[in-house]
Amino acid sequence: MAEQEIVAFDLEGTLSAGVAWEGMRDYLVEHGEGAKFKRFVRQNFFRLLAFRVGIIRNERAFKERWILGIMRLFAGYTPERFDEVANWVADRSFWAHRRLPVVDELLAYQEKGVRVVIVSGMFEPILQQFAEKLQVESIGTQIEVVNGRLTGEIIGQLNVGQPKVDKLQQLPGKLVAAYGDTMRDIPMLELAETAVAVHPDAILRETAVQRGWRILTS
Repeated sequence: MAEQEIVAFDLEGTLSAGVAWEGMRDYLVEHGEGAKFKRFVRQNFFRLLAFRVGIIRNERAFKERWILGIMRLFAGYTPERFDEVANWVADRSFWAHRRLPVVDELLAYQEKGVRVVIVSGMFEPILQQFAEKLQVESIGTQIEVVNGRLTGEIIGQLNVGQPKVDKLQQLPGKLVAAYGDTMRDIPMLELAETAVAVHPDAILRETAVQRGWRILTS
C-alpha cells in the first residue's frame, strides 16, 4: 500500500493575512474589556517603543513574547467562553482575510485525497475553528486549563520552528508539500518534497531563491 500523502500549511501569513493578536485585541475592545489591553500596552510601553525604534532587534522573540502576553489577558475564561473568542478571531481576523490562491491550492490537494494539516503556532482553539471551515486537521499551540479555567499560559512551547517538524514527523505518511511564510517555517519546508514560500519574509525569500523553492505572492 502506498504511503499516505500529507501537505502542511501554516496559518498566519500563509493561509491568511490576518493577525491573531489584533483580532484578540479587537474582541476585548468590542466586548467591553478594552481596558485589559490598554493596561497591557502601558505595562509594555518601553519594550514596544524599543522595538519600534530598533533597539530591540530580535523581531521573532518580541512577537512571540507579545502574543503570549495577549493570551494572558484571557486568564480566568472558561474553555467554552474562549471558544467564543476563538470563533470570533477565526472569522474576523483569519477567514475574512484568507489568501484565496493559497486556499485554492489547499482545496485542490484535498480533492485529490491528500491529507491536509494546518500546523501553526496559533493557539489551538482559534486554529481549530479556522481548520473546521475547510474540513481539515489542525495542530497548534495547546493552552493550559486548570480547574475549568484558562490560566493564560500555554502547555509546553509555541508550535513554531522545530516543534512543527517534530509533530509532522509523528504523522504516518509522506510530506509531499509544505507552505510557510517566515524563517521559522524553514525547518518544516525543508522536510517536504515541495516547499512553497508564501509572501515570504526576507530570510525565507533569500532561502527560497537559493534552493529553488516556489514563491507565491499573488
